[in-house]
Amino acid sequence: MSAIDTACEKTIPVTSGNPDLRLLGRMDTSLAPLSLDWTGSGLEFRHQGSDVWAELEATEASPIFYMIVLSDGCPVCRFPVEPGLRFYPLILGMEPDRERTITLMKETQCMPDSPAATVRLHSLRFRGTLLPLPPRDLRIEFIGDSLTSGEGALAPRGNEEWITPWFTARGNYSWYACRMLNAERRILSQSGYGTVWNYLHEEDRNMSDGYGKIVGVLRGPEAEARGCGKDYDFSSWPADIVCIRLLSNDAGGMNHLQSFDRDHGPLVQGCLRLIRKVRECNPKAKIVWIKPASDCHPEVADEAADLARQEGIREIYTFALPDYHAEDCGARFHPSAEWNRTAGELLGNFLRGL
Repeated sequence: MSAIDTACEKTIPVTSGNPDLRLLGRMDTSLAPLSLDWTGSGLEFRHQGSDVWAELEATEASPIFYMIVLSDGCPVCRFPVEPGLRFYPLILGMEPDRERTITLMKETQCMPDSPAATVRLHSLRFRGTLLPLPPRDLRIEFIGDSLTSGEGALAPRGNEEWITPWFTARGNYSWYACRMLNAERRILSQSGYGTVWNYLHEEDRNMSDGYGKIVGVLRGPEAEARGCGKDYDFSSWPADIVCIRLLSNDAGGMNHLQSFDRDHGPLVQGCLRLIRKVRECNPKAKIVWIKPASDCHPEVADEAADLARQEGIREIYTFALPDYHAEDCGARFHPSAEWNRTAGELLGNFLRGL
């Protein structure tokens, strides 16, 4: 690169103190560099110019985490982050007098079995100017499992590989719903996890216990060092809506032990406890439980919501998506990006009605 080209570039650290940068997802913003753990975590900014790079670092060689770059919501590129510190091009060769909103998001969920693995976001290098970002109309948080992590959505139909490239934050029902509503999104999701237990009925693998932490599903010294176990400041990002899409793996755990009769009551109470916790942490948010498929006991969500209303918890709703079938799927019988688009638009219309 010539000296003239280099002189046209600016490099800035990515911090929460820059008003021209919108940080996406839960993270410890007091630390530098920032750690991207949750699905959809990353960065958004308004840029006028031709080229932008981001300085990223994978802390471990495996698992491989993927990132996606969007320009005004349209995918520009997608790439894996390698170990070591380097700049990755986000956009190159754009018309320099045009402005656009650039979004950089982590496509792959965090991995509790590899708590040291994360993506660190250090800095931006760009030609051109950063501009003020227009505000979003809503803030929506999603709590879920593999269906909310977008697992398998990018894979060919019938694929059986459990690999990180098939996960997606963009080809994801939550993305399509938020796009309809001009909403900012935060995702807390983990494959195999449930409300009370996971698909093998292991009670330490649930999405409820760690809800009040920044990244409550990650434990260990490396995760603690990057703030995963810190209490999350809910006032820093007050959600307007919290969507819960759990129970599929709870049902799987009961099927694993053939224990529905024994576990039905505890599961309803576990859902009620999560609703109480969400309400306590988000006193002004509407709470929407997106019910699981018809073979995964969706009535449990309705029962828990009814009990919550009886306790005086207001603005609690349940919503049913249509079941998906083999022709709607990508990998490992998880719905494709196209089915996610349909689901997201249905959810978006429901949330708009609220």
